[in-house]
Amino acid sequence: MEMLSKCWPFIRSQKKKEEKEFERGSFTDETNVTTKYYVRKLDDVKVLYKNGLVIPSEFNILRLPMIPLQMCLKMMEPSELIDFSLCSKRTKKWAKSIKLKPSNFSLILGADAEIKLRFDEYPGIEWRYEFNTDPSSKEGDIIEQRKWIPDVIFLVRRTKITGPQTTNQIHITTLSTEPHFKEWTEQLCYILKSPVKTFILVSYENNFHCKRPAETVDWFFNLQSSIESFEIHLKEKAQNEVKQALDRLRTTKRVILNIPSVEDFRHRNDTMFNTDHVVVPKAKWITIDNLLDMKNCLTIRLLSFTDEHFNLFIHKWIDGHFPHLEYFYFTIDNGESDEFNTSRFLKGMEYEYEHDVIRMFKK
Repeated sequence: MEMLSKCWPFIRSQKKKEEKEFERGSFTDETNVTTKYYVRKLDDVKVLYKNGLVIPSEFNILRLPMIPLQMCLKMMEPSELIDFSLCSKRTKKWAKSIKLKPSNFSLILGADAEIKLRFDEYPGIEWRYEFNTDPSSKEGDIIEQRKWIPDVIFLVRRTKITGPQTTNQIHITTLSTEPHFKEWTEQLCYILKSPVKTFILVSYENNFHCKRPAETVDWFFNLQSSIESFEIHLKEKAQNEVKQALDRLRTTKRVILNIPSVEDFRHRNDTMFNTDHVVVPKAKWITIDNLLDMKNCLTIRLLSFTDEHFNLFIHKWIDGHFPHLEYFYFTIDNGESDEFNTSRFLKGMEYEYEHDVIRMFKK
């Protein structure tokens, strides 16, 4: 009896606790089906269940060993990996280690603010992040609310299928469009370890998104030193703003400059035209020295130049100053056509002029 009295407290402590059950809440899945689930508390361990079946609860994926964790992350689609990288600094580093590199990474900042991604592993699929202030949604959209310090943003996910092309659209509704656009761009450049290949920057007087194009260009070339293709459209006739936007411009394949004609404008970027393709629709600010700096270009498209300058350019081309140039295109405004003299333009060159010639052009 003495021994039983000593063991009795131990036996009492091992007595099974009664199960406690209470309703936890509900959740809605992607098919808009609402499911109520319950919590069963047994020995201070909470288990979610419904109709006697256990529902997977929260799982700390970062507790997995390195190899299983990497295998799980490699099975994620690009949008899922991007969402995972936004959780914390650790998830950001893990997402970077997967080495998911896009085949196309382009930005548009103007009337629209978009980030477009394509991957060789997912042919025919494009991921498009669109930043706007309009919270409109359509039937079938998946709406998420997230905290993005210091704001709260809404994500509207939508899938659009057009023939063989599938576009996964993620609309990010925020009141601070340009700051969030830059933050997401920096995040994607970090985790994808890939530079942006194409940037289209549009800054008009009524443009809400890009108010200071010079600051945007400066931010971008602090992010990466050069880009394959850069396209800039400006309408404000602000000489200093245009100069600052062009100062740090570095492209390796194509540059499109649609900027206003500013009186006595001279840019300070000597390497701006050291690229394959140059398109300047409003070229009144281009000098003959700028034109001669395009000696490494494959194609040149200009608008409006004097006949003497064109004549000098053609002679330089014939003499081998442009060893890589394959295509040259220029346009004359109707108002300047009367002043353009064909004889001065073709002076010193052998040429033929034929009537009723039908030429086939291939773009």
